[in-house]
Amino acid sequence: MDEDQSLLWLTLCSGLSAPRRRALLRAHGSALASRSFLQAQGHQGPPFDVMEKALRSQWMTARHPHYPASLLQLSEPPEVLYYLGRPELWSGVKTAVAIVGTRRPSAVGGQLAGRFAHCLAQVGVSIISGFARGIDSAAHWASLDHAQSPPLAVLACGLDYAYPSENTRLYQQVAEQGLLLSEYPPDHPPLAHHFQDRNRLLAALSSAVLVVEAPARSGVLITVNHAQDLGREVFVVPGPIDHPNYQGSLRLIQEGAALVTTPRDLLEQLPGYRLQKGDCGQGPARAEVWAERWGMDLSSTLVLLTGRVRSGDMHHDAYGRFGWGALPTGKSVDLKGKRSIS
Repeated sequence: MDEDQSLLWLTLCSGLSAPRRRALLRAHGSALASRSFLQAQGHQGPPFDVMEKALRSQWMTARHPHYPASLLQLSEPPEVLYYLGRPELWSGVKTAVAIVGTRRPSAVGGQLAGRFAHCLAQVGVSIISGFARGIDSAAHWASLDHAQSPPLAVLACGLDYAYPSENTRLYQQVAEQGLLLSEYPPDHPPLAHHFQDRNRLLAALSSAVLVVEAPARSGVLITVNHAQDLGREVFVVPGPIDHPNYQGSLRLIQEGAALVTTPRDLLEQLPGYRLQKGDCGQGPARAEVWAERWGMDLSSTLVLLTGRVRSGDMHHDAYGRFGWGALPTGKSVDLKGKRSIS
């Protein structure tokens, strides 16, 4: 058993707390020596089937070439990370934004999360989330159209759980196009305290955090605290002062978080990103123009635009143009050009 396998063995030992494990590693200088010490003391180690299942999964330690370097900024980085997907893609990511918010968003909040995620991914910014239902899921679905921006989701359970269950298809898509990460081994359920631990990874992996609809009592605020401790920028989409989904968001703005109303607002302030002319500032245009903007063929562009109209993220006006959001008149136009009342 080598150094990395010994570290995996230590993390799977029942009854061996994280503080004691770290103390052992400091005292003995390596995982291999720490394991040998425990075995000499009569410690049986993890059950055989638990160790075997972990070894058969995809996992890495900080010695792995694709272990995210930004996690080493944490005072207690994960000693072992389990993953599904393509860590080599994530190693090439320069700028990433964690989009976080309530699990019970308003229709407008879900559309805003999708709009920001789509525009950011379009210009090469990768989207990170905690893979929760609501804002997290809306952001990730909207980011999947752009191969140059691999998505990253951090789960609060073992990767053999597609949690929540309604995200099974999204789970598969993120694994195919980007990366799923967890610090929990297989068969580990999504326990309540895991979500708070997960939030520190979201903050560390991101260049900045975007908050969309955070109630007064929200795990989002834990992510924001971690982000601020790590020197990450925090951006907040504002909302109605009397809406419960925005009480935490508005408080963050009062405390100094940057208010943003458009993806371009965010990009202008995003560390490590150089704003290009036209980035996320596109007005309504015909499908041919969107194809040129997105660098896609016309057929694929039409499929994407049609899906955005049906989901409510975009509109199609009487002049054949596609634009972000609903029509200002409150009316919509079907894709055959016939006006109808929405």
